[in-house]
Amino acid sequence: MNKTLRRALAAAFAMFLSAAPAFSMTIGTFNIEFFTMSGSSKDRSQPYTPADMRELADSIRRSGADVLALQEIEGNATMRFFTATALPGWKYFGNDTDGTQDLFFLWNPAKVTLVGTPQLYYANQTGRFEGRKFKLFDRPPLVARFKDNASGNIYTLANVHLKSMTTIGKSDADAALRYNLAKRAAQTHKLDELAQRLEKPAFILGDYNSPDPQKEVSFPLLGLRHGYSFDNWNNNLDYIGCVGISRDKLGETKETETRIRHRSTRRKDHPDHDIVAVEIRD
Repeated sequence: MNKTLRRALAAAFAMFLSAAPAFSMTIGTFNIEFFTMSGSSKDRSQPYTPADMRELADSIRRSGADVLALQEIEGNATMRFFTATALPGWKYFGNDTDGTQDLFFLWNPAKVTLVGTPQLYYANQTGRFEGRKFKLFDRPPLVARFKDNASGNIYTLANVHLKSMTTIGKSDADAALRYNLAKRAAQTHKLDELAQRLEKPAFILGDYNSPDPQKEVSFPLLGLRHGYSFDNWNNNLDYIGCVGISRDKLGETKETETRIRHRSTRRKDHPDHDIVAVEIRD
């Protein structure tokens, strides 16, 4: 190969590299489904064993996510054991309550750094339905800021888990549906408000508990083009909302299967949600 040809190939290769998108951090959302070490009779959930947690950790690594918004977490004790035994070096922060559906962030400090202290939004807000007062968010949005260690860029992430539309187990299904619609309308109105308040660029990601939440919120939502994030119903409930960032700065939204073998059956996966993640271009 002569020098002229080598120079031409080197120049072409350099142009290819400069044209290729450079990805920085990857963010995602994952509803683990009653993630607990101890189990709960209230939620009929079985404890996650160390083997279960290792399978979860493998799924998280396969997703490529550097930071995840997690839903349905029992609390700090479960997350502490999980990271110590299955994801050593990873960090977490969450809103630990007496329930088993807490919101947490999980991140790899080798890739991203938490900036400041995460904050709850609308924790004490209420609404009204047919003359009765209700708590606006049973799981108030948890907001945190993360810096990509490679680029230095900082992104705001809001972790959400919205009201389900199911009426299963309700004696008055019509009244339950009216309540669900009223509560969701109030929640999505607040999410639109939150989207304006957050420091940009920002992402509002989590379990939206609706197959088409784009009809309910004003900011763009990233969902899966292929496959499902909620396999048990063959639909998508998990989305990544983006505010103050153009779509061409984001890669393809991807799904990572998370079913744990011995916790699942032929008809039902456990966890019932998969990881939904997207890469951010630098």
